[in-house]
Amino acid sequence: MRSLRTRLVLAAGVVLAAFVVLTGVALDRAFSAAALHAQEAKLRGMTYALLGAADIDAHSVQVSLPQLGDPRLQQPGSGFYALIADTAGRVVWASPSLLVPPASVPSSPPGAWRFDRRRAPGHDRFQLAFGVRWTPDSGGHRYTFVVGERAASYLAQLSEFRRTLAFWLSAAAVLLLLALVALLHWGLRPLRELSGELGRVERGESPQLGGAYPAELAPLVTGLNTLLTHERARQTRYRHALDDLAHSLKTPLAVLRGLTARDGLSGEAERRVAEQVGRMDQIVAYQLNRATAGPALGLMAPVALAPSVQRVISALQRAYRDRNLEIAIDLASDMTGRIDENDLLELAGNLLDNACKWARTQVSVRLAREAGTLVLSVDDDGPGFAPGEAGRLLERGARADTRVEGQGIGLAVVVELVRGYGGTVEIGRSPLGGASVRAMLPHA
Repeated sequence: MRSLRTRLVLAAGVVLAAFVVLTGVALDRAFSAAALHAQEAKLRGMTYALLGAADIDAHSVQVSLPQLGDPRLQQPGSGFYALIADTAGRVVWASPSLLVPPASVPSSPPGAWRFDRRRAPGHDRFQLAFGVRWTPDSGGHRYTFVVGERAASYLAQLSEFRRTLAFWLSAAAVLLLLALVALLHWGLRPLRELSGELGRVERGESPQLGGAYPAELAPLVTGLNTLLTHERARQTRYRHALDDLAHSLKTPLAVLRGLTARDGLSGEAERRVAEQVGRMDQIVAYQLNRATAGPALGLMAPVALAPSVQRVISALQRAYRDRNLEIAIDLASDMTGRIDENDLLELAGNLLDNACKWARTQVSVRLAREAGTLVLSVDDDGPGFAPGEAGRLLERGARADTRVEGQGIGLAVVVELVRGYGGTVEIGRSPLGGASVRAMLPHA
């Protein structure tokens, strides 16, 4: 999970879900407790009404049902009932709604309330019992007044509350999550802008990061701009120093190359000096190319590729016109890439020059993108590479002065240059019958 926004949204979603669940549990418990308290209060009110409607003497117990004010007590099987039991637990009066009075009722001490919920298969009810001692002129007996009600209405009320709670909590969670996503989108906008700026710098469209950023990002932007400035200055100094070195070496080499018999050199000595000076010139060029290969890709603008390759092809066609080579060209005219133009000329020049040098009649060059990777392919119909030589030529760190005579250092320059751009070189057998070299630059 590499997206900062996704991480934040998922973390916030988990926290929000936990909050919603805990809130739902807390509200459900609070509502259940309040509903139970309301149920008990309702049964207490009916108990007080039953006490007021009861007419008890030493011989009988009578209750005026109309005084109770609840018609359910007169409806058989309504689920709401009242009864009065004596000290022995015998029911001495029961409302018509109670179809089957209990055989025995636990007695309660005078003045004691006992509220409970009784569950049995097919029976789930609340019951409140209150113990009283009647007045001495009515016998002074102890009685237990009991009022009960089925739990169906309580359960229906609780179920409705839970459905409503789940709906509104879910709706609130979704709205909060959407609001959080919007806030994250707004809060992370400076990072997206910074990413866009970096992309423009990487493509060479902007020299440095601009725009106003929050205080938290300002030091980062300042540091990146400083780094970009120093990197450009370092590259410039580095290239200038290498150019100066190249020019400094060319003069002594030119003097050595100009030595002849008049300077005391025999024909064989002159040939050997010229050969070694030529190798020194090649080694200097090779090492300079190694040192400058692969600049910072993110600090250059894309360049058109086809014109540079076409220039190399035109130059080689003139150089090898006496051999009547047929060069097949497959270049996309609108293709661009982030590669230094001099490096592209060096890359194409070395590959095509080697191909033209060894080809019999045909050379093929193709420049294309394959799965986002820039690929320069050069094929010829020459003898190709000797078995086992291709792998050795691609070994990292192989030296130019250990190349097989006749190979030159062109391929060495290509390998180092391509590796400097984070790419690879593949050597194989060409469909034309000779060598095939593919330079692949994934970041160009």
